[in-house]
Amino acid sequence: MNRDSIIMALCAQDYPDYMLDQTVNKIECMDERVKVAFEKWIDGNETPSLEIEGWNYDKLVANFKMRPVAAFLALDWLIRDPEKAIKALKRGIR
Repeated sequence: MNRDSIIMALCAQDYPDYMLDQTVNKIECMDERVKVAFEKWIDGNETPSLEIEGWNYDKLVANFKMRPVAAFLALDWLIRDPEKAIKALKRGIR
């Protein structure tokens, strides 16, 4: 998935212009497992089954009202820094 495709996907999700570059950079650096799930979601609107540290896409979207892209970034955060991410999620970040 190239940068332009990611920007188009973010625009389709009504991401504000000022967040595009920063969000694209994060997506490009995501863990490969999350990136593959993200690409499947973009290409076919496939809900990911990926679970990290007891958290999954559906739980993040439903419980925290996260936008889809934010849920993928949270899953990536759970891989990269599970201790901080779990604490933040348990506190109820949105």
